[in-house]
Amino acid sequence: MTSIVNFFPVILVALGALASLAAEPFLKDENKHKIIPWIASVFVALGMASFCLVNTGTCHDLFAMDPIRRVLGVTVLLCALLGVAGLQWTLAHEKHKGGEAYGLLLLASCGAVLMTQAIDFLALFVAMELTSFPVYALVGIRRKDQNAGEGVFKYFVSGSIFSAIFLYGVSLVYGATGTTHFSTTIIDGRETLYAVGTLLAIFGLLFKAGAAPVHYWVADVYTGASVAVTGFMAAVVKVGALAALGSLWIGMLVTRAGVAGAWNLAEPVTAAGQWPSLYHVVVIVAVLSIIIGAFSGLAQKSIRRIIAFSAVMNAGFIVLGLLLPNYLGEGTVQLGSMFYFLVTYAIASAGALTGIAYLAGKEDKNENLEDIQGAGRRHPFVALGVAVCLASLAGLPPASGFLAKFALFTGAFSAGLSKVAIFAFVLSLVAAVYYLRIAFVLFAPRKKQCECKCSCMSSSYSYMLKFMVAVAAIALLALSIVPGFALIG
Repeated sequence: MTSIVNFFPVILVALGALASLAAEPFLKDENKHKIIPWIASVFVALGMASFCLVNTGTCHDLFAMDPIRRVLGVTVLLCALLGVAGLQWTLAHEKHKGGEAYGLLLLASCGAVLMTQAIDFLALFVAMELTSFPVYALVGIRRKDQNAGEGVFKYFVSGSIFSAIFLYGVSLVYGATGTTHFSTTIIDGRETLYAVGTLLAIFGLLFKAGAAPVHYWVADVYTGASVAVTGFMAAVVKVGALAALGSLWIGMLVTRAGVAGAWNLAEPVTAAGQWPSLYHVVVIVAVLSIIIGAFSGLAQKSIRRIIAFSAVMNAGFIVLGLLLPNYLGEGTVQLGSMFYFLVTYAIASAGALTGIAYLAGKEDKNENLEDIQGAGRRHPFVALGVAVCLASLAGLPPASGFLAKFALFTGAFSAGLSKVAIFAFVLSLVAAVYYLRIAFVLFAPRKKQCECKCSCMSSSYSYMLKFMVAVAAIALLALSIVPGFALIG
């Protein structure tokens, strides 16, 4: 019974997807975006509430539940609600005739929740593909848009390749251990096989997270998708991938401890002298992601491309959290700071892009900086919520993004990564420029008459969006006051 209870959130969201798809053929085109989003939102809200019922434990050694996974699951569903609200606004004003997007978004959310709970490679692969395939369709939902077609083609082909790489890594791990569980025992003499397999699996997850050097798809895919879908991808897909990476990392350390003894993060070791530590690989990925994301974002005028490179940079920050020990304990691994950063980033990016989808007007293709200039003066409620989200992304108090970066950087110092921490802190200041530039443009005086149709559009599609952007902003402020789950190891 415990196992079934732990799947209540996923079951409810999946039922919401089926209900949305079942209702779609029976509604007139003009009513689809008025009714289906609310059906989807009710089931997602029920899924969030059902996390109160879940119990700590494992299910057949495939999925696990604990306090951190509960928080990550709630975060995924909160970002899904933001995605539904953004899709309602965007699709309604593009006069999109279908309502299938809401069901696809909920199915992708189911996959992301399962990714946060997976402790077995095969369970993780199924969850990963359940997340990916609906997102492919969401990216290409504008079938006549050339950028959307290019984006979905690159994403699908690249995703297929890295899924194959991930599976090949899993096959090597299985050959080295005889099981697909994250925490296992390596068969004598197969340490190198295990190391190569875990490396390939890690890069498969890094691709989903959009970290360098496998980030090349991010900017084009984010540009091709609608702003609402971009926000959903930047939040939900990243939470699923990086949560799974954290679980895999812990499992790998447990496995290696049985081979090489205690794991010393300050002084990377090798397993029986036969295969190199992944410590340096993680540092290189983190540094590359931060450099590419920080400087590439400065050159962009498209908000979606700015957020795309922001996603790359923040993936670097989050990956850096893998190397942090619990310096209050005995050198054990403690990923609380990493997951806290991940939660704040996901809510902030989803909230910011959902709000910008509204402020950009009738055509969300008009989301260059000059296109939204002065939009905050016309719609101050939504713009204020977006500003809080941008402040969190920039790491400014009192938003929780400040506390998340503080915890991450101080943890890096304590882990003996002072040079990396200083470097990351300086580049985070560089990146803060492009977040603040968006906020400044929102409230700057207009240079010309508004050409968008946002003031003439019906407000019936904006109620959910305004409410959810406000919820995201309040959540970011609340998490800076009560960040207790950041201390959970």
